[in-house]
Amino acid sequence: MGANLMGANLRPSIVNQRRTAAGFTLIELLIGGVLTAIALGSVAVLSVHQIRIADRVYALTTINRNFRRISDLLKVEVGEACLLRGGANPRTTATLPDTPCKPQDPSVCAPAAASTDLRLLIPIQTSGSNTITYSIVRFYRSGNELLRDGPQVDANGLLTATAATGSRVLSNVSTFTPTVSADCTWVSLDLGLSVPGSADVVTRTLTLYSGAAESIN
Repeated sequence: MGANLMGANLRPSIVNQRRTAAGFTLIELLIGGVLTAIALGSVAVLSVHQIRIADRVYALTTINRNFRRISDLLKVEVGEACLLRGGANPRTTATLPDTPCKPQDPSVCAPAAASTDLRLLIPIQTSGSNTITYSIVRFYRSGNELLRDGPQVDANGLLTATAATGSRVLSNVSTFTPTVSADCTWVSLDLGLSVPGSADVVTRTLTLYSGAAESIN
């Protein structure tokens, strides 16, 4: 009887060993494959999500850098101007007591309305003399680029006598709408930049003052 009990106890062990030696069943393999596919799919989705987040952060960083770049440029150039206009060139000559920078006739600046370009009247003292000449700098959008017409800037940051037309200032520009004040001394500029790789546009307003510092709203 003891021998029979011992044989009965050995049979399950032998069966288990045979099952282990035979490997996984088909159902177990299918379940394992499904779980592996789900895990790999989750990893792939997470990776794509992280890549998109990284791309978005990079794009917004680029946008902020471009806003700062154009803000700094306009701060300097508008700050050097004595008069601003939109859609028409300021006068470069006048008869006293009128001066190009301070016209007595307010109609020179009217009407104050949004336009598609910004024009700056910049007085420049001729080297070696007290003679003042006036240069006009124009900023405008063409397609998705912001362009500049006017005297070039030398290595010292000073305007030269050599003028250039259509110099590219910035790309991915979707909106450039300046509204010059009635007295031609300041401008409210709506500037929109397209986010690279998407249809999104980031818009900001720059308030620029001629002969003064610039503030950002």
